[in-house]
Amino acid sequence: MKKHILKALALTAALIMTAGCGGGRQPSDTTAAQSTEQNTEATAATENAANVIFTEAEVKEIDKDQPTGTVKLLIYYDLVGSAADLVDLFESRYGGTIEQEICGSGTAYFERLGTLVAADDSPDITRYEWASFPHGISRNMYTPIDTYIDLDSELWVGMKDIAEQFRYNGKHYYVPYMLSSNFAINYNKCVLEEHGLEDPMELYQNGEWTWETFRDLLRKWCDISPDHIGYTGVGAMSFIATTGTKIIDVRDTEIVNNLNSDKIVRCMEFLEDLYRQGLTGDGYVDPGEAFVDGNTLFLGMEPVWSYGAACESLYRKNIDYDMAFVPFPRDPSADNYYIAYDSFGYMIPAGAKNIKGAVDWITLNRVEKMDPDNIAKEKAEQTDPSTKYYGKCPECKYSYVENNTEDLTECPNCGAARKVKFNAYYSEEQYDLLQNMITPENGKFVMLFDNVNGFNADLSDLFQGGDESLLDGPLFAGASFTQLRESYYYPIETILDDYREKLKNS
Repeated sequence: MKKHILKALALTAALIMTAGCGGGRQPSDTTAAQSTEQNTEATAATENAANVIFTEAEVKEIDKDQPTGTVKLLIYYDLVGSAADLVDLFESRYGGTIEQEICGSGTAYFERLGTLVAADDSPDITRYEWASFPHGISRNMYTPIDTYIDLDSELWVGMKDIAEQFRYNGKHYYVPYMLSSNFAINYNKCVLEEHGLEDPMELYQNGEWTWETFRDLLRKWCDISPDHIGYTGVGAMSFIATTGTKIIDVRDTEIVNNLNSDKIVRCMEFLEDLYRQGLTGDGYVDPGEAFVDGNTLFLGMEPVWSYGAACESLYRKNIDYDMAFVPFPRDPSADNYYIAYDSFGYMIPAGAKNIKGAVDWITLNRVEKMDPDNIAKEKAEQTDPSTKYYGKCPECKYSYVENNTEDLTECPNCGAARKVKFNAYYSEEQYDLLQNMITPENGKFVMLFDNVNGFNADLSDLFQGGDESLLDGPLFAGASFTQLRESYYYPIETILDDYREKLKNS
């Protein structure tokens, strides 16, 4: 049994459009793993480029009737080329043009932004990154947007509660126009069927997908063979989110460290027990390789990229598969089904000259995301199981698109058979679940964004990235969360106190 499932076309386009080095995804030729690495790199960059505290941005009145004009964009990939249709719409609907400056990602990106702000030559728009909130905002690198965006309007339905998680000292500097599922539990249904194990999708649909049923499946799987790995991938953060608690929470006028929370302690004890029972792997695994040997049951990773990469790899190696994903299992003690999310969007740097144009660009992205025709088209494309072909002949490079002959299966110029693409589609069930995981207004989940990676690199390094980190060590290396917390709590508080002082004085 095989289902050829890969990144859905519309989502891939969206990811290209919103590619980023932190808090976003990369262009389609870059892996989500690199995106995570660049998130960390971007956080580290703030140590060099964004530590300067700028003058608080002036909130200027804008004339909604004035021309949109040219919008200066600082970016680290070719947005004008990768999102050409959207750029064309910006011109036809608003009369606006995008003038992009492309720089390196990570360190180079934040250094360039800081240099431009300091020189009073700010871009009008930049991508949101993890390090933007609260680090960049605490240094006045961005302009508040409350005056420009009406969160109570129909256009922004579902995003108001999300935006509240990014409120800083009574102001909004960032409102995402779309969400990402962040991380999910990826698996091969064929493997579970072969060994008579319950399907997590059925458990989820029946309201039975909890920490306990997750652990039971890991035990059953690992009991079959000493080579089996129950869970590997990302660390504890997505599990902690299901408790309804953020590890580090920026709550408008306060910054709260929840490491001593009973909920977090209970979650980490659960994860430590998984390691002690031999149910976890070593952490990150390339999803293109994770399921090839048949030993890994569950991979916790961003699903749009990871399960698609797994599908293509298994397909090309002629291994039976039926890839799927579900949310992280629900905390049975929680009052709701909480999940972690990531987001996409733009921010207006301090000193931006064309705020009207920046707001128009932000608005266009949201309008296109919410357009009913676009939503219907996206679903049709992502659930379409029909055979797909490359647009040019592999022999003579004849273009089927330019000659309007896309219905042909062989080249009319040289007679060569058309080259078949690996097909890309979701089942209806899987597609609907994905939409529920990224659409707050559907009401299926309560969505949380943890601020752990929004400060400096020293703080991020204490939580993730090694055997002695708070979120990876207990799950993948048997480190004691209690001991790590005792060792790191004071250094964490020292770092946070610096940000608390800036928040107090802002």
